[in-house]
Amino acid sequence: MLSWIFILAFIFCMAIALAAAWISYQFTNTYANGFHKNYFYYLLTFYGFALYGIWAQIIVRALISDHFPTEGPAGMIGHLLAVLSLPFLFISWLMLIKMGYSLVEAVQEKKAQKIHLALLAGAIVVAWAALYFISGKRPPSAGTMVYPAMGAMLLGELAYLLSFAGIIWRRSTHFRGPVRALIFRFVLLMLAGGVLRAAALPFLPAGSWYPALLLLLYFLSNFPPLFYLRKHADTIFTPVFAGFPSEEKKALLFEKYEITKREREIVNKICEGKTNRQIADELFISLQTVKDHTHRIYTKIGIHSRLKLVQLVNG
Repeated sequence: MLSWIFILAFIFCMAIALAAAWISYQFTNTYANGFHKNYFYYLLTFYGFALYGIWAQIIVRALISDHFPTEGPAGMIGHLLAVLSLPFLFISWLMLIKMGYSLVEAVQEKKAQKIHLALLAGAIVVAWAALYFISGKRPPSAGTMVYPAMGAMLLGELAYLLSFAGIIWRRSTHFRGPVRALIFRFVLLMLAGGVLRAAALPFLPAGSWYPALLLLLYFLSNFPPLFYLRKHADTIFTPVFAGFPSEEKKALLFEKYEITKREREIVNKICEGKTNRQIADELFISLQTVKDHTHRIYTKIGIHSRLKLVQLVNG
């Protein structure tokens, strides 16, 4: 059975995964950049692999190991889950590359596509070889699981993280002033997360409670860059805006939902693609006041994002 430490760690890991998915999804509804959609899919597949490929094995093995030997059904199910979770990992790597190109607003060259596909093919071969080796005459125990195979996979992830960083570095002239520094810090946090995951895996089998802590660190490793990006998103990206706003639609919206004069000013600024900080500066109010007004506007209309508001007023 799972110890209370593992149960608490699993709850925290689920909370981290859900929070990351929600924050990244909010990005897609706020900023006019394909990067955020790729980032959202990257986090979904990353946490999908972590939950399905790591936690699912721990839970299944803990539930059936008391009734069946680890070398029997428990080991077979663990191997099967590891194999079935690989697509999540591989898709997350491809999303990393798409993130890099969409962040610099560049099209991926054919030569780069071949390189990245070759890296992916190599990672698949290594992963399958590692799984085959582990699934040989002596399947891994409940303590070791398939972490050697995961270690091999993380080498592939680090290669893709370096490719992601390289794409942005080569096109760093695309960014100007403070935006460039913010982007580089985000990339460094992404790389640090990958290094943390790679460094943590060899120590997962050590002790009865260490794996729970290290799994928590594994889930947290992708949270600092996400939180950093959330904090500085208004500086780096342009919010969605109404390309063809309809004054008639806006007038009907204002009348139907009883939008106040101040709220109308904020709606107009949102439709112009202004950030919350820019709206606060132009209307001479605090940032928190803008957020409060925006929340009330969304609540009155029954929406949850800038994107929905822009869609309502576009002609």
